[in-house]
Amino acid sequence: MRLLTLLSCILLWHSVSAQRDTVLFAEELTIVKALGVDSLGYIDPDVLKAYNEGVAQLENGKYEESIIAFSTSIELKADFSKAYYNRAIAMSHLNRKKEALADFITYTELDTLPSEGYFQAAILLFESAQYDEALNLLEKAITADKADGRFNYQRGVIYYLKEDYTSASKEYSIALEKEINNPYALNDRASCMKQLGDLDNAIIEYKKAVAFDPEFSIAWNNLGSALRDNALYDEAIDAYSKALSFDPNNAVYLNNRGFAYYLKEDYTSAMNDFDEATMIDEEYMFAFNNKAATLIEMQEYNDAIVEANIAIMLNPSYGYAYLNRGIAKEMVRDKKGACADWKKAEELGVQSASAHISNTCN
Repeated sequence: MRLLTLLSCILLWHSVSAQRDTVLFAEELTIVKALGVDSLGYIDPDVLKAYNEGVAQLENGKYEESIIAFSTSIELKADFSKAYYNRAIAMSHLNRKKEALADFITYTELDTLPSEGYFQAAILLFESAQYDEALNLLEKAITADKADGRFNYQRGVIYYLKEDYTSASKEYSIALEKEINNPYALNDRASCMKQLGDLDNAIIEYKKAVAFDPEFSIAWNNLGSALRDNALYDEAIDAYSKALSFDPNNAVYLNNRGFAYYLKEDYTSAMNDFDEATMIDEEYMFAFNNKAATLIEMQEYNDAIVEANIAIMLNPSYGYAYLNRGIAKEMVRDKKGACADWKKAEELGVQSASAHISNTCN
């Protein structure tokens, strides 16, 4: 009975750490084109010629050439806001983020409609994990244009990453007031609800997200996780299967569906999903560990040791793989090996290893 009880704690059911419920979404940068006159009045033909050459080069993906052309237009007209904005786009493509940031900020100082410059500057800061600075610029974008829900949405993303789920949810709600059918905001607000323990409403929100965008695989996956956490395993499996229908080679979705099968004690189906996940991603240590846990339930202990070995080889600091390998070793009467693995797991912060050590090794 001890084996069955402890196994519920050692199967890693979370997605890969890089796979967050929230969707980090920013639209493609839009090139601003001049029509001969900007907010400052008439533009000299030489300035406009250089500027339009920059636009043409930018549209063709020739970023260095476009920077040269925009710089020429700026030399001829130092207050030409749109040239700064488009030069920033080109610099962003070349990963010259510091220069791009400076140009976006200059755009906000010169243009009568600065909100987009604040937004794009905030995105650059966000990508560099400068979250507080990004939030400040997004507040300026909102002040300049209260109707654009993207600004609130991005604030929600940042609050989510800062683990301030209440503030994130408020921002997503404001974004949804401005754009009712935004599936990304619905998905992310649902993830906030899930983090705050409100699974029932999270499920409702995820369902709204996939209703608005039936091919939104991330939302289907997140719906599956919420249903699974609510012990609705068959519905969770259906949701994961829907996610996989749109993204069939996603190892995370397969791993998550495998765990739902595991919870309903369909170990054969669980193993099939974990096997496929590791074939797609040969370095997916979580799925290898999950295979070990499932094989223990299937009483295939030597095979479980093999899978745990792979997980440990991929990440020697992965404590749960030592925990599982220890359980499998105990079942093949390798008490010394089991105790060594549990002690290692305990050193790596796996609290449940202590009970094994106390019960078996002392």
